[in-house]
Amino acid sequence: MTASTARVPGIGVVEARAILGSGAEMIDVRDEHEWRAGHSPHSVHVPMAGLSDATTVLSRAHPLVVVSRSGRRAAEAVQHLRAAGIDAVRLEGGLHAWREAGGELESSTGRPPRVI
Repeated sequence: MTASTARVPGIGVVEARAILGSGAEMIDVRDEHEWRAGHSPHSVHVPMAGLSDATTVLSRAHPLVVVSRSGRRAAEAVQHLRAAGIDAVRLEGGLHAWREAGGELESSTGRPPRVI
């Protein structure tokens, strides 16, 4: 964990599952090819490049759990979202941690899902 990600609010997979079950939403900020290779079926794709535009349409009714491959881009996205007044936390360890904890993945390629 870098100093910058240490200052960004984050939660582990167990807590993420709990708040997702209570209405929180998960957004995946990875690039299109990464998303297509494998993503959580609980997530919505909002690539980093489009995050600024998306802040006007993202829900403020529930917290957002932000996920990237390892958590670095998610930390950057959380900082941006919080500056826009959106309650967001990053998934610590990213999609790798999600998968390692038994989190479901799906792909859009017709191949078995993988984290890239």
